[in-house]
This record gives sequence, structure tokens and C-alpha cells, in this order.
Amino acid sequence: MRAARLHQFGQSPVIDEIDIPSREPGQSLIKIDAAALGHLDITIASGTFDIRPQLPHTGGTHGSATVVDSDTIAPGTRVLVRGDGVGLFRNGCWAEYLVTSDKALTPYDPNLSPAVAATFSLPTATGYVAVHDIAGVVQGERVIVSGASGAVGSMAAQFALLARAAEVIGVVPRADQTALLPDGVRPVVGRGDDVAAALGTEPVAEVLIDTLGGDVLPQLLQRVTPGGRAVLIGYTLGRTLTLDLPNWLLSDVQLLPLNMMRKTARQAELAPEMIRRLAAGELTLAIQEFALDDIASGLQLMQEGKLTGRAVLVP
Repeated sequence: MRAARLHQFGQSPVIDEIDIPSREPGQSLIKIDAAALGHLDITIASGTFDIRPQLPHTGGTHGSATVVDSDTIAPGTRVLVRGDGVGLFRNGCWAEYLVTSDKALTPYDPNLSPAVAATFSLPTATGYVAVHDIAGVVQGERVIVSGASGAVGSMAAQFALLARAAEVIGVVPRADQTALLPDGVRPVVGRGDDVAAALGTEPVAEVLIDTLGGDVLPQLLQRVTPGGRAVLIGYTLGRTLTLDLPNWLLSDVQLLPLNMMRKTARQAELAPEMIRRLAAGELTLAIQEFALDDIASGLQLMQEGKLTGRAVLVP
């Protein structure tokens, strides 16, 4: 079988021909139908993360698959693949076949396409948890979502709209990304001082949900009303944040980190409802498919912020 494997940290994965793995009791052999590309995968591959898998390593923390051989799940069953170290310290979904523990597999509605099934779980759950569990957005509040054209940002914006926010402002770095914003979101384009100029000098929202970091975040924090909340999720535009502590303390804006690696049970709990909403058209998730051979291109486009949807490998 073919697998995209990392041989050296900081470099692109390589397509290798390897044997189909053999399973043991408590494990299932599955055929991967689609696999997500995520920023966590990039972080792990960088070698700078506290989780450093043994090399060579097959990445891919989320996927959809069909059961081939199992003691507990009928062959032919469509399953979600996530958790139990898949793609982290155990081999992941960037391959044609995978052996994993049964507890990493969850049957799903086959009416959902494999590409959406492979990638919906993390962005939908993250968006929901950010809006409801962490920020606690209530009807009538104003919400800023940075990176609202991306998968997680788009979901956060959609959930804020469903929560009846008075206004949802979607901040994107480039003008071409405004076409990807959910309906009903007010676009703001730019980075750094451009964002500040577009939003004005006064606070404009009670809640900020930030998926970008970098030079956008300090400006957006200043546009949150005193006593407001800022949920920090991502760092695609930069990993560091410098605060003017006296003025931050004066503003009394809460900085609330969201680490979905600590919320795997919540993610699994939300999955059936997210599937239902996607199937009913209440939520939309844009995807961009890549062949296994094109994984390096997909990862590069993700790092450059040039994807037009959630990146999905189709082996």
C-alpha cells in the first residue's frame, strides 16, 4: 500500500510503498476513504511540538474509512477515525490502509460524503465549543471572528449567527477570501493597522474568536468591549502575542485558550448533532480535495492560507 510518511522533522512527507499492516485483537483493519490535512499535522511534522512521534511516521489525525477486518465492527461499515493517538504518536490516516484500535472508530451515517466525514469533526466541534462552551455567546452580542473564511473560523461564524448574534464580523487577510465567508457575516479585510483602520478606534464586539494570531490579534483585542471575552484558537499568522499589560488589565478582556486535544470526549459527543446539521444543510463545510501524491501541495497551500476549503486527502 501507499502511505505519506514523515522521515525527517521539518520536511514534507514522502510517498512510500509499504506492507498492509496486520491487526491484533482489539484492533481493526480499515481502508481509508479520505483523510484530513490540519494545522496540528503541520505542527507535529515541524518537530517543535512536545509530541514527537517515532520516525518514519504516517500523519493524519482525522479520517473516514471502511472496515475491512474486525472482531467488533462488521466489514463494510463506514467509520470515522480519530483519537487514541492516531496521527500523533501512532500512525495516522495518510495512507491507503490503517490498523488502529477499535475505540478510535465510530460508525457514521453513510449519506455523508467520505470527504466531509473525514474533516467535519474538528472544525465543527471547535467552532461550536468556541461559541457556546468557551465564549458563551448569547443573543444580541456582537462577535468578531478572525480567519472566518477558514474551516474553523467559518464554523464559529455560523454558530454565532445561529446563536442570534446581533452582528458577526469576519476578518480575513486578503480580499479574495471574502467570497468564502458565510452568508450574513460582515467582511473586514487586512492585517495589522489595516484591520484597526477598518474597524475604527472604538470597541465593536463583546466577543472575539481568533483563529489567526499574528499581527491581527493585538488589534482585534483592542476592539473588544471592556469585560468581553477573547477565545484564542489558532496561530496561522504568528505564534507569539505581546501585551501591554497595564492597558490589557484596564480593558479586562478575558483571554480564553481553546485546546481541542483536551476535549476529545466533547468532540465525540457533538459528532452526531454536527452530522445531522451538515446533512440538513444547517451548516456548510467547504472542502478542497487532494490526491495522496499531492499532499505536499496541500500542506503548502494550507501554510500559505490559500485553500478554498478544508483540505482533504483522497487516497
